[in-house]
Formats: sequence, structure tokens, C-alpha cells
Amino acid sequence: MFGYVKVNKGELRVREYEYYRAAYCGLCRSMGKCTGQCSRLTLSYDVSFLSQVRMALCGVEPQLKKRRCLIHPFRARMMMEPNAELLYAADVSALLAYEKCRDDRADARFWGRVGASLRCLFLHGAYRRAEKRHKELAAALRALLIKLSQIERGARASVDEPAAVFGEILALLFADGLPEESARIARVIGTKIGRFIYIVDAIDDMARDEKSKNYNPVLLLYGKRPEAQEQQMLYDALVVCLDDAAAALDLIDEPKSSPRRAVLENILYLGMPAVAKAVIYGEAGCKEDTSEQ
Repeated sequence: MFGYVKVNKGELRVREYEYYRAAYCGLCRSMGKCTGQCSRLTLSYDVSFLSQVRMALCGVEPQLKKRRCLIHPFRARMMMEPNAELLYAADVSALLAYEKCRDDRADARFWGRVGASLRCLFLHGAYRRAEKRHKELAAALRALLIKLSQIERGARASVDEPAAVFGEILALLFADGLPEESARIARVIGTKIGRFIYIVDAIDDMARDEKSKNYNPVLLLYGKRPEAQEQQMLYDALVVCLDDAAAALDLIDEPKSSPRRAVLENILYLGMPAVAKAVIYGEAGCKEDTSEQ
């Protein structure tokens, strides 16, 4: 995915940050077990957030255990033990990563196609494992991505239209397989997070897309890079998305003292607004940096 779903680390308590890191490391370990070691390179904050929302909706009580890994071989750290939602998130990550490579291969120029083809080959095994377990989900995801690609190729001067489709994609992934009441909440959160990610990514890529003449809905809408008033309008629209997602999160029966609730609220109220502000007001390149993880 994209890596804009971040915490504000400075506002987390120690136990909350330890939980957040344990969940992230647990997802990485689950990916290795579920879709193969190569798939761990597709790890993202976004999919970790998805797994935590689904765990909250399903009332999963995570088990944490100190373990070592290849990235941190000399010091054991707390990791979340694999559970059904972490394994589901691992499959989602594999599906998304492969589909992104497939779309890059279709849209890029020669050398871009070569690179995308190599990435597809690299991720094909992980995709096949995930697709075998989630055939209907994989087919529905592909259909929505084709719909999104058609909108982008039409180069329509609309941010809302492609963002809405990306919201559909995340709504599908957040809600798949959940009981209806939980699925309704998951769909709202997924829809709003998807719209946020798509718009922020378009803004973050404006300079590159302007130079390469690639499709960018924000540039098409305004005919140029947004000015101060337009930047404020974009920021306000993104905050509304996050407010709606937070309202849906409040419907989840999760104890107020739970570190999981604290992490999810931190992301929606503090982390993602800070990312939006940084991207909109000129701090390009805000995508995921996992070096500190």
C-alpha cells in the first residue's frame, strides 16, 4: 500500500508504543509464515492498521511474546503471536502488492515495465498463496482496480471519483468475512481511510507527475499545484474523512484503557492529520519509512 497511516509516536505512552511495535512485528512474522519470506518486504503501516481494526471488531485478545528476528538478531523484542486477523492481513498485503506491480507493468514505459515485471515475478508466489485462500476477494479486488484504472486512463478532472473507488477497495478489504454489524463499521472505516490515502498520495506525487506528465487528479482539477486556499480546502476534506472514520471507530466495543484503542485513536486523531498537513504544505516524500521499526 502507501504508508501514510502512521502514529504520532511522541503522543503514545510507553506501553502503547510497545503494543504498536509488537503488532507491526507480529504482522511481519505472520507474513513470513503465511505468504512466504519474500512477502515481508511489502509490510506497511496501512495493513497493520487494517489488522488492528479487524482484531478490535472481532474482540481478539492478542498474545505477545519476546522473539528475535533477522532484522534485530541480537535483542529480543515483543511480537504479537499470529492470529486469524494477522494472517488475513498478510494475505491482503500480498494481494495488494502484486496487483500494484501488475498495474505498474501495464502503465509504465519500457524500463518501468521491466522493473514491474521483475517485481511481479518476485511476488507471484505470495500472491498465489493468498489468492488460493481468498478467491472471491481477489477477484473483487481485481475488478475494482480495473475500474480505478479506467477512470485514471480517462484523465478526468475529478479527485472524488477515483478516491471513491479506492475507498471501495479498502472497504472491501476491511470488511471481508466479518459479521454484518462489524462489517458495516469496517466498511465505513475502510472507505474513509481509502479516500484519504488516495488523495494524499496524489498530492505527494504532484511534483513527480508534473515532471513526467503522468495522471494526477489534483493537478487536473486545479490545472496547477494548489494555492493556499485550495490547500486548506484539501486539508479540511481529508480531516472530514478521518473524523468519519473516528466516529465509526467509536462504535467498536473496545475498553477505553486498551492500548489497541489508544493506538487506533492516535493514528486517526494525530498521526494521519500530521501526515496530511506535511504533504499538503510542501513536505513531499512522506511515504513509509520503516527504518526505526
